[in-house]
Amino acid sequence: MAARWSSENVVVEFRDAQATAMSVDFLGSHAVLSGRRFLYMVNLEAPTEAPRKIGRQSKWDVGTVQWNPHRSESHVFAASSNQRVDLYSWRDGCGEVHTSLQGHTRVISDLDWSWFDPEFLVTSSVDTYIYIWDTRDTRKPTVALSAVAGASQVKWNRKNQNLLASSHDGDQRSPHL
Repeated sequence: MAARWSSENVVVEFRDAQATAMSVDFLGSHAVLSGRRFLYMVNLEAPTEAPRKIGRQSKWDVGTVQWNPHRSESHVFAASSNQRVDLYSWRDGCGEVHTSLQGHTRVISDLDWSWFDPEFLVTSSVDTYIYIWDTRDTRKPTVALSAVAGASQVKWNRKNQNLLASSHDGDQRSPHL
């Protein structure tokens, strides 16, 4: 790990992480870097400290990771790996998986937390489905939307809780829920 300082920025390298995705939490105090064997928690208030590690048991890289944007659930983040999303809880310097979401039949391409409800998460996949999950009941998706082509990205609308945007092979779609 090496650090270089400038007048405004701190650059810290975590070469061992071989991170494939990153997300910053609601408060801006932690970042999660995703690697194949570990998730690395970086304290942004002391970025030169060694990151904390959360072990992972997967042969797949993390495709996307995102913290929950709500204050009430700011300790929760989601990480997708192949066809599964793991929901992690980070409290008091310790992190662990508290549940998993499984329903897609192909690799998950994107995920996004709802801006209106802290319990709702949307996932997209190349299997042509977009799933909306209620994290209080993770047995199956609450809503399943199907398209002709797989979605590479999906995002909740920040102003309308019933509107999503997704991209499919150059097409952009905005289904009303």
